[in-house]
Amino acid sequence: MKQFRLFIALFVVGWSASLTTAQDSSKPSPAKEEEPRLETVVALKDPFLPGQVRTYYTPGFEKRAKTVQDFLTDERDFYSKELGIHLDLTVAVLDAKQWEQLNILDPYGVPTVTDFPPYVALLPANWSENRLGMLPAETEADPALVKQVQAAGAVWSETFYRGFDAIIGHEFGHAAARTYGIKPPTHWFDEFLATYFEIAFIRHRHPELLFPVQTFFAINRGYSHQYTSLNDFESRYPISDSSPTNYGWYQAMFEQRIEQVYAQQGIDFLKQARTLFPANSNAAPLSNAEVLAKLDGICPGFRGWAQSLESTASSK
Repeated sequence: MKQFRLFIALFVVGWSASLTTAQDSSKPSPAKEEEPRLETVVALKDPFLPGQVRTYYTPGFEKRAKTVQDFLTDERDFYSKELGIHLDLTVAVLDAKQWEQLNILDPYGVPTVTDFPPYVALLPANWSENRLGMLPAETEADPALVKQVQAAGAVWSETFYRGFDAIIGHEFGHAAARTYGIKPPTHWFDEFLATYFEIAFIRHRHPELLFPVQTFFAINRGYSHQYTSLNDFESRYPISDSSPTNYGWYQAMFEQRIEQVYAQQGIDFLKQARTLFPANSNAAPLSNAEVLAKLDGICPGFRGWAQSLESTASSK
């Protein structure tokens, strides 16, 4: 998927109802756009922060916009130095009303980025406005995880949303992978790569975010997950439409494998991924089995990891 659509709404129906206004039935609503367009963002006439990552924001959210811009500028600088990636990116930090005006498929609160340049990424300005239903109450969450957050002196909801904020680094990763010249042969590996860019950057530059990011993914591991295999992920893609909790679980499984690979190879894994799956290749499509075999050739353990996923089905 072009984004971390984790998560196309755990409660999309409720979200839609809260935003729907009465309309003349003789004038059907225009079709939703699959992704935001730069000209539509500019047409909002919002203020913006100039710089390497131009950042538009809903009036009243300049401080949050600056935090997002600083994070993405740092990620851009990091990958420019490490991998020679020179990426032009615009980001918009919007409230629910302006997000709706973009007329895109993704509900408010789901970070996203365009598939092709000019790359435009979105992040919500105010998490309290989202209707995704992703954050379980402390009383309903894994008690051990709740204790970890409390022991760290952190607030449950703030920790979760701080980890969710870091997903903008994953959106950057989608654009970075394309700019760098990697052509993911499968949907799952496209998502895996984007999160690899995010995790590698955070480990190098923002270790203070590791706890909220890991807490965020730990919560996702608790989501219900009827489907577990990579073959299911491909055949049902985008699985977020039919089973958003299952999609969140997959993303958490990718993160677990990423931590294992990163411990062995660090940034070099991205270099090897480009060699395995170059963007200029006209190679025939690869099956999941073939992709896993190639990955095992550079970092053993992928096939075993994939097999382990199939034994973890849940009926939650």
